[in-house]
Amino acid sequence: MQATTAKRTARRGSAKTRALVRGEPVVRGILAATLEELASAGYRALRIEDVATRAGVNKTTVYRRWPTKEDLVRAALLSITDEKIIPPNTGSLRGDLVALGRAIIEIQTSPVGQSLFHVCLSEGPDSELITIARSLRAVQEAGLRAIIEAAVARGELAPSADPLLPCGLLAAYLQHRILADRTVVDEAQLAHVVDVILLGVLRPDRRKQA
Repeated sequence: MQATTAKRTARRGSAKTRALVRGEPVVRGILAATLEELASAGYRALRIEDVATRAGVNKTTVYRRWPTKEDLVRAALLSITDEKIIPPNTGSLRGDLVALGRAIIEIQTSPVGQSLFHVCLSEGPDSELITIARSLRAVQEAGLRAIIEAAVARGELAPSADPLLPCGLLAAYLQHRILADRTVVDEAQLAHVVDVILLGVLRPDRRKQA
């Protein structure tokens, strides 16, 4: 009796594991379809039914996990940085910022990144889409803080009232050059702007070494 019960429990656990594995590609497909639909139709015109059709799933599959359009779009936008921007750990602030810059460039030069930028412009600064994007800032900043805290622990940086300033300056520069100026930022230019930023935030005794 006990052996039979154990086998049934094992089968249920195995089935649950297989379902989770099968579910992961479905989730990624839905989020990718959401980004494509958002870039194509904009936030106001986006419909969950259209996302489901693009992803090749039933709309109830989408609603079950994301009950509202806002929930779905928030998850889709977060998936971009979750996949691309992983806090680097190169052993130096300069190396971490260069690695961060590469990830930002990859996102902003991608077709989806380019399209979403223009969608945000067309939606306007007070749109619900911008509000959703801003609500993700706290999640994104957690990873960036890890970069700065590691630099402070290594003695590269002094504690600051605005610890995320180096990351913010880098992101703003890259956004302006890539999305506004339509300029290609190569590895040499990325390294140069990181060095310029660091000269302003390094501890005084480190500036002489730089």
